[in-house]
Amino acid sequence: MRENLKYLLPENKIQAIYKYRSQRVLDLIKEHDLDFLYVWDYGNTRYAFDIMTRFHPESDNCFGYLISKDALVSTFANDSFEESHPHSPGGMYDPAKPGSIWKADKWRSAGSESYLRSVPRRWARQVAEAIATHGGAKRIGVDAIPDLYAFQELQKLTPDVEYIGMGIHLAKKRMIKCAEEIELMEEACKVHNRILWDTMSEAEVGWQDFTMASKMAQRFALEPSSMQHCLNLTYRYEPGSGIMGLVWTPDGRVYKEGDVICSDVGFMPFGGVTTDYGRCRILGDTSSKIRDAYEWNIHNYHEIMTTIKPGQMISSMVEKFIDAHDRKGYPLVMLGHGIGAQMDEMPQMNPADKQDFDVPLEEGMVLCLEPTIIVDDEKHGHQQIWNEDQWVVESNGLRRMAPLSYFDIDDKDLATMS
Repeated sequence: MRENLKYLLPENKIQAIYKYRSQRVLDLIKEHDLDFLYVWDYGNTRYAFDIMTRFHPESDNCFGYLISKDALVSTFANDSFEESHPHSPGGMYDPAKPGSIWKADKWRSAGSESYLRSVPRRWARQVAEAIATHGGAKRIGVDAIPDLYAFQELQKLTPDVEYIGMGIHLAKKRMIKCAEEIELMEEACKVHNRILWDTMSEAEVGWQDFTMASKMAQRFALEPSSMQHCLNLTYRYEPGSGIMGLVWTPDGRVYKEGDVICSDVGFMPFGGVTTDYGRCRILGDTSSKIRDAYEWNIHNYHEIMTTIKPGQMISSMVEKFIDAHDRKGYPLVMLGHGIGAQMDEMPQMNPADKQDFDVPLEEGMVLCLEPTIIVDDEKHGHQQIWNEDQWVVESNGLRRMAPLSYFDIDDKDLATMS
């Protein structure tokens, strides 16, 4: 364990998470009769190995991990990775040969003519050599193509191999969490919530978004369990701009009396999970229109969640929110997503006609719900009303994980709170 590193759960529970995830990956290989599985997406590498891929200008497009159907995917690969090649992601873990990790050549100049001529070919050659060294292959699953030219070079070197897209299948495997993983997420939520609540409670008229962003970032950085965090202050609505009209990155906005201020934070503790929580707060006195919309959004949100049960389709839950918001006259801007090894993953939450991979809610899923509305007020202009919570699907319904109170709303008055 690294110096000053702090796990939020005992080591044996962390290892149980890794073991569960490893078995899920191996099960996928067997289910699809694969000889190898190549994982490149950082969410999948974190899921399989608890390795966060390192993005460097010279190695962005050529890295990944080749997992054998006979190998035990293990966090020991992370130890070997760090000891052997601290700056260049990529490798194959062989449990019989600890430390045997191959990598792409890191001595190159990204974007140059020499890079385009040589690096993809070297990468393809090393992958082909690794496949041959470990018994050859007829079917190899890939979660993504890291570089089209590199992949084409690999296909030339392995003409008898059938490459099978596994991205969606891996995403579905990752949706179901084990008990220890859910426990770790809850502990992470407590850390996350404390920092978010304490910082937003201090905010006052005259602050800039920069002020809140810097204070929150400092608190996360000082947490011994903190591996990484991502901060988006959802600070204003501009019709026709940004994603869904929302501008996410803090700039020089100055908080005014009656404004709705928001913070959307992602947190990664050591141990391979993420959390994604957010809150909005009305700063001082505001109009009755904004206050009523704020209270309705939270109460409606929790009332709907009492009706959601395992077995319902994701799109069915989405439609309930859309219907309620349309009846009230507050169109739903967005609703949410799944979470796990990374902050935004399956299942995504869209209406049925836009839900590419509609799935039923299953016990062990963890969802981030963030119903968002925009209120156009005569005095205060466009104000975004938005809160985000993590919910775990249990046998009899959905439960809010490590609940964080809402500003100006008493939890005991909410439908899903006891």
